[in-house]
Amino acid sequence: MSYDPLQVALYYAALFPARNDVYSAWTSDGWRPVREPLTPEVVLAGLTRKGPSISGFMIGPGSVSHTLAFDFDTDNGLGQAFELSLFMEREGLPAYVETSRRGAHLWCLLDLEVPAVAIRAAAKGLLQNAGLPDNDPHIEIRPGSDHVDAVWHEHVRDAVVGTGLGHALRLPLMPHPKTGTAGKLMHPSGKRVQGTLAEILLAMDTTEAGKLLEWGEKWRRPPVDRLPPDKRNPRTRSDNDDASASGLLRTLWGALDAVPGKVIACPAKAFHTHGDVHKGCRVFPDDRRVMCHKTGCVLNGDGKGRGTWELQKLAPNAL
Repeated sequence: MSYDPLQVALYYAALFPARNDVYSAWTSDGWRPVREPLTPEVVLAGLTRKGPSISGFMIGPGSVSHTLAFDFDTDNGLGQAFELSLFMEREGLPAYVETSRRGAHLWCLLDLEVPAVAIRAAAKGLLQNAGLPDNDPHIEIRPGSDHVDAVWHEHVRDAVVGTGLGHALRLPLMPHPKTGTAGKLMHPSGKRVQGTLAEILLAMDTTEAGKLLEWGEKWRRPPVDRLPPDKRNPRTRSDNDDASASGLLRTLWGALDAVPGKVIACPAKAFHTHGDVHKGCRVFPDDRRVMCHKTGCVLNGDGKGRGTWELQKLAPNAL
């Protein structure tokens, strides 16, 4: 059966990146964002080397995505990618390994668009349970960040919608910009996904988003008192304050009534038109997380809340 190349490229652009209103293209100065639509013509030009190789952004407006990807840039990256893909296959999570110049990429396509923060937590849970490190800087997760929309003005208690794009990743089967060689997509068994581009795309199974996100609950987060030095805020570290959620809310967010297990007025007032007069911000009993009831609030975290690392990073008063 023959397929219209432009229709195939249109499906490709919708299948992998989280957004197609922007993309990253290889230039003489390296990868550069192009704030133009990722059209079928751009995709085809990249795949056939008639245009620059293309990377896609894996987190979209609203900090959501339908794609989980790993970039293994380690000495044994291809072996680690197969190790993880075999683990995922056993757990009913279809994943595909793509060879790269060094290491490998792993692709997992979801059947629903879900919060990036939940995808990243699931990715770390999968790495840990597969026996791989979840904090190796040479094993990059895409989406590469939990959020891209809300950012704080420096030294100002106010929030604005940012223009961040997150981190891009070279799209599957795109030629490497330096070698001109395209990767090969393979099943966890090592068998290559054969056929034309259309046949390869149609052969790729999607993963149930709900089944993937269950692994976020299995991620063993690092204890608060073992935060690495570069994650600690000296303003919040003392003999009597272990960077707990309530302590951070009091010292950095101005919520003086914050205590574990208590519901307080949300200190992120910029996200509440009339302030949080109904006291809808809850400090979890374990004092490691906080969540605002209001969807879209920076402390809602897409229904997941915010941990202590994020509270320090997003704090309007943080040094």
